[in-house]
Amino acid sequence: MVIGKVPIQHARASKGRMSLIKIQNFTVYKRQSFFRILYGALLAIIGIVMIAINPIELITNHILTIREGSFLYHVWEDLPYEICTETWVYNYTNVPEYLSGEDKVLKLQEIGPFVYREVRTNKNITIDSDRGVMTFNPNIELEFIREKSIADPKDVELHMPNVAVIAMSTLFADKLSYFINSGVYYSIKTIGSQLFRKMTADEILWGYDDNIVKVVNKLLPGWIDFQKLGILDRIYAKKHDEIEVELGDISKKFTLNEWNGSPGIIEQGFKDLNTSTTCNRIKGVYEGLLYAPNMPTDRVIEIHRRAACRILPFHFQKQTDEKFGFNYYRYTIDRTAYDNTSEYVCKCKYNCLPNGFVDIGNCYYGFPIVLSQPHMLDADPVQRSYYEGMNPDPEKHVSYLNIVPSIGVPLSLQISMQVNLAVRMSEGNPITEPIKDKILPILWFSLSCKSPPPKILTLLNLRFKIGPPLLITVEILLLIIGAVLGIHGFYRIYKPRYRLVEYNPSHTELQEGDYKNNAFIRNDKAYKDEPSENCTITLLSTQLPD
Repeated sequence: MVIGKVPIQHARASKGRMSLIKIQNFTVYKRQSFFRILYGALLAIIGIVMIAINPIELITNHILTIREGSFLYHVWEDLPYEICTETWVYNYTNVPEYLSGEDKVLKLQEIGPFVYREVRTNKNITIDSDRGVMTFNPNIELEFIREKSIADPKDVELHMPNVAVIAMSTLFADKLSYFINSGVYYSIKTIGSQLFRKMTADEILWGYDDNIVKVVNKLLPGWIDFQKLGILDRIYAKKHDEIEVELGDISKKFTLNEWNGSPGIIEQGFKDLNTSTTCNRIKGVYEGLLYAPNMPTDRVIEIHRRAACRILPFHFQKQTDEKFGFNYYRYTIDRTAYDNTSEYVCKCKYNCLPNGFVDIGNCYYGFPIVLSQPHMLDADPVQRSYYEGMNPDPEKHVSYLNIVPSIGVPLSLQISMQVNLAVRMSEGNPITEPIKDKILPILWFSLSCKSPPPKILTLLNLRFKIGPPLLITVEILLLIIGAVLGIHGFYRIYKPRYRLVEYNPSHTELQEGDYKNNAFIRNDKAYKDEPSENCTITLLSTQLPD
């Protein structure tokens, strides 16, 4: 019946009917309150669960799980990082004056950089879930980047040490007798090879013709398997390497297990793990692509690069967010990493080098190839005094790694080293006498990555800059909305919006009743005092039996 019209008087309903009305009141008019409580509890539970499980961490772990077809699998297969090899060569500007005795030191001019992009792909990726390892074959190609280079290396003329003559003369002086060295000396003179020679930067990097190389290649092709000698050409020479890395042990994730079937550097004297040392054992060290998550700051990050033929130790320096806007760790190379006393430098038995230089000749045909930091940083000052133009700068020449510690993702890096020649002389072959007992700088290069690729940086920003505050906001909203719905639901249960009322025909108005009620009215003041014409009250319209 609608308010305002003449009501129809009905018989009072029985107590049984009144119970039914009360059930209707409970189920119809209080149902929304219970739904509010239910929804509120559900939202609050979701918020609490999100706080407990941290969905960002779950998503991160899912992304960083490497399996066939996963995001990380494709990243590993075709590395998106722009890693560049920046090379500076040394031009010897006073060779005639030095050889004549007019000048007492060699004057060097650093020329560069010549920048090459290192395109790294990993082929034949195989994941052995039972063993928790992954194997693959790395492949590296270099692409010249003209716009980042000082010039085209083919257009840059240099006066350089003849690496082939000096290397072979020193090697023969170390290994062969006086008479054989005498024969080598006269052979070099006969074929016209010189101690220093003019060449382009491209030739010293990628190979130059020299008669001594051609002769030895013909006589001993199993040893010298090339006809042109270039520094980068030999460093990046094609090899069929197979690498196995750890996946199962989370604390050692992405560390090397084996390189070509060996857990150590055979050229540095490795025989087995029981007799291995820190300087020649690669099992448990990183290649530098990815790192284990949550590494403690007191852990030394050890990097193995095949080109360096050694292990490079990096120590934690600081935590910062100065460049990328989220926290990361900076590691720098140990300043004693090239010292003779370093555990990362294998002990020599003969022809020991001055402090700050590391012999890697066994990895390069037995040639006296020696590594140091650029410009002989932290190296023997006596060797540096032989040259004018050595300007070591720790800020410019130091090697470093920037890593996101919680997930082990590299942000940027710079690994710098200098290639030198250790010169020794045999009495039978005096061709190297003007430079004997010196370590000749040839070039230095830096393997660098300034920033992660855009898609990696986007994911990192989502993970560390956008995700956490967004997640906290969602969690708080869920808890607040859940609490509001729950409180409102309980409030409406104990203070319902509608009341049961009884219509009194003698007063033509609605009055509050008890079980005799036969209609509902809003529990709002506006409806209580002056019911609106839009308010409809339903009455029992049929005679109910007692």
